[in-house]
Amino acid sequence: MKRWFVVLIGLLLLTPSAGWAASIQCGRGEGISSGSLGLAAVEPPPPALATVQVNDELLNLSKCIVDLGKFSILQARFTTDAGSGRVDALMNTDPFITFGASTINAVPGPVTYTFTFGTPIVPGFYDTATSTGGVTITNGIGGTSNVTNSAVRPTYITGYGTLGGFPTDLGVGLGTATCTAGPGAPGTKTTTCDQGGASNTFAPTFYNNLEAVLTYQQDDIASTVGWTGGITLTAAGVPEPASMSLVAMGMLLAGACGIVRRRRS
Repeated sequence: MKRWFVVLIGLLLLTPSAGWAASIQCGRGEGISSGSLGLAAVEPPPPALATVQVNDELLNLSKCIVDLGKFSILQARFTTDAGSGRVDALMNTDPFITFGASTINAVPGPVTYTFTFGTPIVPGFYDTATSTGGVTITNGIGGTSNVTNSAVRPTYITGYGTLGGFPTDLGVGLGTATCTAGPGAPGTKTTTCDQGGASNTFAPTFYNNLEAVLTYQQDDIASTVGWTGGITLTAAGVPEPASMSLVAMGMLLAGACGIVRRRRS
Protein backbone atom coordinates (compact mmCIF):
# COMPACT_ATOMS: atom_id res chain seq x y z
CA MET A 1 0.00 0.00 0.00
CA LYS A 2 2.78 2.45 0.95
CA ARG A 3 4.81 1.54 -2.16
CA TRP A 4 1.75 2.17 -4.36
CA PHE A 5 1.19 5.53 -2.69
CA VAL A 6 4.81 6.61 -3.28
CA VAL A 7 4.49 5.69 -6.97
CA LEU A 8 1.23 7.63 -7.22
CA ILE A 9 2.79 10.73 -5.69
CA GLY A 10 5.72 10.49 -8.11
CA LEU A 11 3.42 10.29 -11.11
CA LEU A 12 1.38 13.24 -9.91
CA LEU A 13 4.49 15.36 -9.43
CA LEU A 14 6.19 14.38 -12.68
CA THR A 15 3.16 14.60 -14.96
CA PRO A 16 2.15 18.13 -16.03
CA SER A 17 -1.42 18.89 -15.04
CA ALA A 18 -1.97 21.40 -17.83
CA GLY A 19 -3.25 20.02 -21.09
CA TRP A 20 -4.65 16.75 -19.74
CA ALA A 21 -7.64 15.63 -21.75
CA ALA A 22 -10.60 14.46 -19.73
CA SER A 23 -11.47 10.82 -20.31
CA ILE A 24 -14.09 8.26 -19.31
CA GLN A 25 -13.61 4.51 -19.12
CA CYS A 26 -16.64 2.28 -18.70
CA GLY A 27 -16.33 -0.59 -16.26
CA ARG A 28 -14.13 -0.65 -13.18
CA GLY A 29 -10.91 -1.02 -15.11
CA GLU A 30 -10.05 -3.94 -12.85
CA GLY A 31 -11.02 -6.85 -15.06
CA ILE A 32 -14.73 -6.22 -14.46
CA SER A 33 -16.67 -4.56 -17.24
CA SER A 34 -20.10 -4.74 -18.81
CA GLY A 35 -18.65 -7.20 -21.30
CA SER A 36 -17.28 -9.56 -18.66
CA LEU A 37 -20.65 -9.47 -16.94
CA GLY A 38 -22.26 -10.70 -20.14
CA LEU A 39 -23.90 -7.31 -20.67
CA ALA A 40 -23.63 -5.01 -23.63
CA ALA A 41 -23.22 -1.24 -23.39
CA VAL A 42 -26.48 0.42 -24.37
CA GLU A 43 -26.56 2.77 -27.35
CA PRO A 44 -28.29 5.14 -27.15
CA PRO A 45 -27.95 5.49 -23.36
CA PRO A 46 -30.84 4.15 -21.25
CA PRO A 47 -33.29 6.52 -19.55
CA ALA A 48 -31.15 6.50 -16.40
CA LEU A 49 -28.43 9.14 -16.34
CA ALA A 50 -25.21 9.94 -14.52
CA THR A 51 -22.73 12.82 -14.65
CA VAL A 52 -19.67 13.99 -12.77
CA GLN A 53 -18.48 17.58 -12.64
CA VAL A 54 -14.90 18.23 -11.54
CA ASN A 55 -14.61 21.95 -10.83
CA ASP A 56 -16.05 23.43 -14.05
CA GLU A 57 -15.59 20.35 -16.25
CA LEU A 58 -18.74 18.28 -16.79
CA LEU A 59 -18.49 14.65 -17.94
CA ASN A 60 -21.48 12.60 -19.06
CA LEU A 61 -21.21 9.08 -17.63
CA SER A 62 -24.54 7.91 -19.02
CA LYS A 63 -22.89 5.94 -21.83
CA CYS A 64 -21.46 3.63 -19.15
CA ILE A 65 -24.89 2.69 -17.77
CA VAL A 66 -26.08 -0.84 -18.47
CA ASP A 67 -29.88 -1.07 -18.61
CA LEU A 68 -31.35 -4.26 -17.15
CA GLY A 69 -34.98 -3.21 -17.28
CA LYS A 70 -36.01 -2.78 -13.67
CA PHE A 71 -32.63 -1.47 -12.64
CA SER A 72 -29.54 0.11 -14.21
CA ILE A 73 -25.88 -0.40 -13.34
CA LEU A 74 -23.15 2.22 -13.66
CA GLN A 75 -19.45 1.39 -13.53
CA ALA A 76 -17.07 4.08 -14.74
CA ARG A 77 -13.68 5.68 -14.26
CA PHE A 78 -12.81 9.27 -15.16
CA THR A 79 -9.74 11.46 -15.43
CA THR A 80 -9.39 15.25 -15.58
CA ASP A 81 -6.51 17.64 -15.03
CA ALA A 82 -7.78 18.38 -11.49
CA GLY A 83 -8.55 14.88 -10.30
CA SER A 84 -9.58 11.36 -11.22
CA GLY A 85 -11.83 8.73 -9.76
CA ARG A 86 -14.20 5.81 -10.01
CA VAL A 87 -17.95 5.66 -9.57
CA ASP A 88 -20.43 2.79 -9.22
CA ALA A 89 -24.20 3.07 -8.89
CA LEU A 90 -27.31 0.92 -8.85
CA MET A 91 -30.52 2.67 -9.87
CA ASN A 92 -33.80 0.85 -9.36
CA THR A 93 -37.27 1.86 -10.55
CA ASP A 94 -38.87 0.61 -7.30
CA PRO A 95 -37.33 3.21 -6.45
CA PHE A 96 -33.88 3.71 -4.95
CA ILE A 97 -30.40 4.87 -5.93
CA THR A 98 -27.24 3.61 -4.22
CA PHE A 99 -23.78 4.81 -5.17
CA GLY A 100 -20.10 4.63 -4.37
CA ALA A 101 -17.44 7.08 -5.53
CA SER A 102 -13.71 7.50 -4.97
CA THR A 103 -11.57 10.46 -6.05
CA ILE A 104 -7.87 11.37 -6.04
CA ASN A 105 -6.72 14.97 -6.34
CA ALA A 106 -4.13 15.75 -9.04
CA VAL A 107 -3.69 19.31 -7.72
CA PRO A 108 -3.49 20.82 -4.22
CA GLY A 109 -7.06 21.99 -4.58
CA PRO A 110 -9.56 22.44 -3.28
CA VAL A 111 -11.29 20.49 -6.04
CA THR A 112 -15.08 20.30 -6.24
CA TYR A 113 -16.61 16.98 -7.28
CA THR A 114 -20.32 16.73 -8.06
CA PHE A 115 -21.96 13.42 -8.98
CA THR A 116 -25.56 13.33 -10.25
CA PHE A 117 -27.61 10.16 -10.68
CA GLY A 118 -31.15 9.95 -12.05
CA THR A 119 -33.58 7.19 -12.93
CA PRO A 120 -37.21 6.92 -14.01
CA ILE A 121 -39.35 5.26 -11.35
CA VAL A 122 -42.74 3.62 -11.16
CA PRO A 123 -45.09 6.62 -11.54
CA GLY A 124 -47.16 7.10 -8.43
CA PHE A 125 -47.64 8.85 -5.12
CA TYR A 126 -44.77 8.75 -2.63
CA ASP A 127 -44.73 10.08 0.91
CA THR A 128 -41.44 9.03 2.54
CA ALA A 129 -37.79 9.52 1.61
CA THR A 130 -34.61 8.32 3.32
CA SER A 131 -30.91 8.86 2.79
CA THR A 132 -27.66 7.33 4.06
CA GLY A 133 -24.01 8.16 3.53
CA GLY A 134 -20.45 8.02 4.73
CA VAL A 135 -16.98 9.19 3.67
CA THR A 136 -13.40 8.02 4.19
CA ILE A 137 -10.38 10.23 3.50
CA THR A 138 -6.66 9.39 3.37
CA ASN A 139 -4.19 12.27 3.59
CA GLY A 140 -2.01 13.34 0.68
CA ILE A 141 1.26 15.16 0.16
CA GLY A 142 0.33 18.11 2.36
CA GLY A 143 0.03 15.87 5.39
CA THR A 144 -3.45 17.06 6.34
CA SER A 145 -6.39 16.58 3.97
CA ASN A 146 -10.02 17.69 4.26
CA VAL A 147 -13.42 16.97 2.79
CA THR A 148 -15.78 19.93 3.10
CA ASN A 149 -19.12 21.01 1.65
CA SER A 150 -19.09 22.56 -1.80
CA ALA A 151 -20.90 25.65 -3.03
CA VAL A 152 -23.15 23.46 -5.21
CA ARG A 153 -25.40 22.21 -2.37
CA PRO A 154 -25.55 22.93 1.38
CA THR A 155 -25.18 19.20 2.17
CA TYR A 156 -23.02 16.41 0.80
CA ILE A 157 -25.96 14.22 -0.31
CA THR A 158 -29.31 15.50 -1.62
CA GLY A 159 -32.33 13.62 -2.97
CA TYR A 160 -34.92 14.88 -5.44
CA GLY A 161 -38.26 13.59 -6.66
CA THR A 162 -39.17 14.91 -10.08
CA LEU A 163 -42.24 15.16 -12.24
CA GLY A 164 -41.87 16.23 -15.86
CA GLY A 165 -38.38 17.52 -15.21
CA PHE A 166 -39.34 19.70 -12.25
CA PRO A 167 -37.32 18.63 -9.16
CA THR A 168 -38.54 18.71 -5.57
CA ASP A 169 -36.08 18.49 -2.70
CA LEU A 170 -37.07 15.41 -0.70
CA GLY A 171 -35.83 16.92 2.56
CA VAL A 172 -33.20 14.27 3.31
CA GLY A 173 -30.05 16.33 2.74
CA LEU A 174 -27.17 14.72 4.59
CA GLY A 175 -23.81 15.87 5.91
CA THR A 176 -22.29 19.28 6.72
CA ALA A 177 -19.29 18.54 8.96
CA THR A 178 -15.68 18.61 7.73
CA CYS A 179 -13.87 15.27 7.60
CA THR A 180 -10.09 15.52 8.19
CA ALA A 181 -7.20 13.05 7.85
CA GLY A 182 -3.77 13.84 9.31
CA PRO A 183 -1.46 15.36 10.13
CA GLY A 184 1.04 12.71 9.16
CA ALA A 185 3.23 11.36 6.40
CA PRO A 186 1.41 11.10 3.05
CA GLY A 187 -0.90 8.12 2.86
CA THR A 188 -0.56 7.15 6.52
CA LYS A 189 -3.65 8.76 8.07
CA THR A 190 -7.19 7.65 7.25
CA THR A 191 -10.37 8.98 8.82
CA THR A 192 -13.92 7.67 8.37
CA CYS A 193 -16.83 10.05 8.92
CA ASP A 194 -20.21 8.35 9.01
CA GLN A 195 -22.87 10.81 7.88
CA GLY A 196 -25.63 8.70 9.38
CA GLY A 197 -29.07 8.81 7.82
CA ALA A 198 -32.05 11.08 7.35
CA SER A 199 -35.77 10.45 6.87
CA ASN A 200 -38.62 12.70 5.84
CA THR A 201 -42.36 12.09 5.56
CA PHE A 202 -44.48 14.44 3.45
CA ALA A 203 -47.88 14.69 1.85
CA PRO A 204 -48.32 12.08 -0.91
CA THR A 205 -46.71 13.55 -4.02
CA PHE A 206 -46.71 12.21 -7.57
CA TYR A 207 -43.24 11.50 -8.97
CA ASN A 208 -41.95 9.67 -12.02
CA ASN A 209 -38.20 10.22 -11.52
CA LEU A 210 -35.70 10.03 -8.68
CA GLU A 211 -32.39 11.89 -8.51
CA ALA A 212 -29.44 11.81 -6.10
CA VAL A 213 -26.63 14.37 -5.91
CA LEU A 214 -23.29 13.92 -4.13
CA THR A 215 -21.07 17.02 -3.98
CA TYR A 216 -18.02 17.95 -1.93
CA GLN A 217 -14.68 19.74 -1.91
CA GLN A 218 -11.42 17.84 -1.46
CA ASP A 219 -8.06 19.48 -0.81
CA ASP A 220 -4.42 18.32 -0.90
CA ILE A 221 -2.69 16.73 -3.87
CA ALA A 222 -2.80 12.90 -3.86
CA SER A 223 -5.45 12.81 -1.14
CA THR A 224 -7.92 9.96 -1.58
CA VAL A 225 -11.63 10.15 -0.74
CA GLY A 226 -14.25 7.39 -0.84
CA TRP A 227 -18.02 7.82 -0.53
CA THR A 228 -20.98 5.50 -0.20
CA GLY A 229 -24.60 6.58 -0.01
CA GLY A 230 -28.14 6.20 -1.22
CA ILE A 231 -31.59 7.72 -1.61
CA THR A 232 -34.84 5.73 -1.29
CA LEU A 233 -38.46 6.68 -1.93
CA THR A 234 -41.39 4.83 -0.35
CA ALA A 235 -44.80 4.71 -1.98
CA ALA A 236 -47.80 6.10 -0.15
CA GLY A 237 -50.58 3.71 0.86
CA VAL A 238 -52.75 2.22 -1.87
CA PRO A 239 -55.11 5.03 -2.93
CA GLU A 240 -58.81 4.73 -2.30
CA PRO A 241 -61.07 4.51 -5.38
CA ALA A 242 -61.93 8.19 -5.01
CA SER A 243 -58.21 9.02 -5.28
CA MET A 244 -57.58 7.10 -8.49
CA SER A 245 -58.53 10.14 -10.52
CA LEU A 246 -55.60 12.00 -8.93
CA VAL A 247 -53.26 9.29 -10.14
CA ALA A 248 -54.61 9.65 -13.67
CA MET A 249 -54.23 13.42 -13.49
CA GLY A 250 -50.61 13.02 -12.36
CA MET A 251 -49.81 10.71 -15.27
CA LEU A 252 -51.47 13.09 -17.71
CA LEU A 253 -49.45 15.97 -16.28
CA ALA A 254 -46.22 14.03 -16.67
CA GLY A 255 -47.06 13.29 -20.30
CA ALA A 256 -47.99 16.91 -20.99
CA CYS A 257 -44.72 18.15 -19.51
CA GLY A 258 -42.81 15.75 -21.74
CA ILE A 259 -44.63 17.00 -24.82
CA VAL A 260 -43.89 20.61 -23.92
CA ARG A 261 -40.19 19.87 -23.45
CA ARG A 262 -39.99 18.08 -26.82
CA ARG A 263 -41.71 20.99 -28.59
CA ARG A 264 -39.39 23.52 -26.99
CA SER A 265 -36.36 21.49 -28.00
